[in-house]
Amino acid sequence: MARLDIYDNPIAEDRDAFPYVMEIQSDLLHRFVERVCVPLALPDAFPGMTERLNPPVAVRGRTVHVHPFGIAVFHACELRQPVGTAKTDALAIETALDMLLRGY
Repeated sequence: MARLDIYDNPIAEDRDAFPYVMEIQSDLLHRFVERVCVPLALPDAFPGMTERLNPPVAVRGRTVHVHPFGIAVFHACELRQPVGTAKTDALAIETALDMLLRGY
C-alpha cells in the first residue's frame, strides 16, 4: 500500500457514484492499520465540481474526480489490491487537499 494508490470502494452501496477510493496518507505511516482515503467520484456524482478541488484521475480507462470532502478511514485489509495509482497527478491532488485543509 502506498500514497495515491487507488482501490475499489469497499462500501458497496456507494460504488455507483464513488467507484474507487484513493489512499492519501503519508507512506511514513505504513505501520498503522488504518488508511486515510478520499473517494473518487464519477463526473455526474454531485453538482459543483471544480477542476481545482476535484481534479480528474484516470482509473481503468474512465475518468473520476477526487472528492476531498468525502475523506474517510479504512482498515488496510478492506482495501485489498490496488487497481491503479494517481502518482502522475500528485500535484493536482495535493492542491485539492490544500484547498480543503488550508483554503488555498
